[in-house]
Amino acid sequence: MSRLCVLGSERAETGSPAPERSRDSVRRKNGAVREKLVFNAAREANARNYTHLYVVGFAIQPNARRMVEKANAASGIPATYVQMTPDLMMGDLLKNLRSSQIFSVCGRPDVEIVKAKKKDRNDPQRYIVRLQGLDIFDPVTNEVDELAGNDVPCWLLDKDYNELCFHVSQAFFPRTGAWENLRKALRAEYEESVWDHLNGTESAPFEANEDTKIAVKVIDQRGNELMVVRTIGEAAK
Repeated sequence: MSRLCVLGSERAETGSPAPERSRDSVRRKNGAVREKLVFNAAREANARNYTHLYVVGFAIQPNARRMVEKANAASGIPATYVQMTPDLMMGDLLKNLRSSQIFSVCGRPDVEIVKAKKKDRNDPQRYIVRLQGLDIFDPVTNEVDELAGNDVPCWLLDKDYNELCFHVSQAFFPRTGAWENLRKALRAEYEESVWDHLNGTESAPFEANEDTKIAVKVIDQRGNELMVVRTIGEAAK
């Protein structure tokens, strides 16, 4: 279930805020938060004189995430996306501890698109995606943790994103110590480059057009899925 919540202090003509009020504006039982829901919630929050909009959900579509970041300019009210951990699905089995961190504020994954070097001038242009890292707000310490790309448990690449379905083209698991056990379980010999690739923050080169969209989905240590969409035309020269 995804949920949009309006939370904030009312504006007062005297300059002092009225008591804080909180309410649910829209609920979706299934699927990620969509752009239209964010727009409608921001418009309603502004009409009801709230000062801030918090969008809370298990997942959010890329366009909806951009709408959250631009809500102040578009609707006159600032907004923040808050990720809910999948542990909430457990209901009464979930322990109510501060350290559980069932709600978290995260930035979008920081990725870079670069052109791969050609071995021959007649070769088609290929591109490489690099995961730089991810910013996560820690509610226990009230500080922002900057996770490097090699400290992320898992990240996935869709090299031809159609804005409808995320298709995993390449998968990486930088933060894991399971590779040695996996080698033993497979009982086969593989080149060291195979393990370095799966454990890395740089994708294998792939062909794409200038207008092709790529999507990168990161799964952090809390199990939250965070996605960013880029156009190949943004690639560094």
